Amino acid sequence: MSPHLQDVTSGWRDRAQQVRGGWHDRAEQRLEDLIEQRRRERGEQLPPEVGAALDVRRQEREKRARELRWRAEVLAEAQTAEERRVLQRVLGAPAEAGPAATNVAPRYTALLDTLAPGGEPEREMAVHRAIWSLAERRVLAVSPHGEVRVTFVSSGPEPLD
Repeated sequence: MSPHLQDVTSGWRDRAQQVRGGWHDRAEQRLEDLIEQRRRERGEQLPPEVGAALDVRRQEREKRARELRWRAEVLAEAQTAEERRVLQRVLGAPAEAGPAATNVAPRYTALLDTLAPGGEPEREMAVHRAIWSLAERRVLAVSPHGEVRVTFVSSGPEPLD
């Protein structure tokens, strides 16, 4: 698949995940609102187990939202199309995985093989430049063993779990 086509499909996939996540979050919020409304109408107390379940769901929803924001912030660090391709490949896992996705560290050579198939020198050099530019800006780190990981720290007010 051509690099341009990979960029387009990856962009659509990311956008679809954002849209799905938004729908899911709105549905979750609507469910909570309906439960609360029903409780108020009946003048009842919310059973502790229902309150606890709603709290867990709310925390999960907030965590997903933070992770999606983190992923978007990481991808926004890309200054070139090649850097974006590298970041997308290093993130690798679905958007919902967020920072946990960095546990799946691709090898430097695997990135080269994937992003510059056929060993074309110009393409390989573009991937090298992208990786090291991101590393210089402390978005990525390359271990002595060749593992490439996201090291980006969000500048947002909320810490990631």
